[in-house]
Amino acid sequence: MSKISPDGDVYQAGTLSGNPIAMSAGIAQLTECLKTNFYTELDQKTKFFVSNCQLSTARCRIFSVGSIFWIAFTEKENIRSAEEIDAASMKHFKKLYHKLLNSGVYLGPSGYEVGFVSSAHSNDDLSIAAKTIQRFL
Repeated sequence: MSKISPDGDVYQAGTLSGNPIAMSAGIAQLTECLKTNFYTELDQKTKFFVSNCQLSTARCRIFSVGSIFWIAFTEKENIRSAEEIDAASMKHFKKLYHKLLNSGVYLGPSGYEVGFVSSAHSNDDLSIAAKTIQRFL
């Protein structure tokens, strides 16, 4: 810490840096993440969601890693980076995004973004979202 300003020559700043409320929220989050089987259960929820999407078209797939998922309009079997997504497919994602948003399912507004399943999502929440995704595909 002696390298950090004002003692040292490294300046560090941020909107919530050292803010006691932000620090308390961070501690609370880490406490939740350290609970037994937290990540195992999160992974299971994500697999449940992805498998329940049952995308019915060969040109649209849902991929996941841990609790992260993404939808891509592609015939590729595997996509692991945004560079692998066809820019022309964004017109399809845009249509899906607006239909989902108007039905209460929120995804990031770009087909290059990923979604996250959280510990707060119930299997009922995930089932509803999956059925809505199926309906619009």
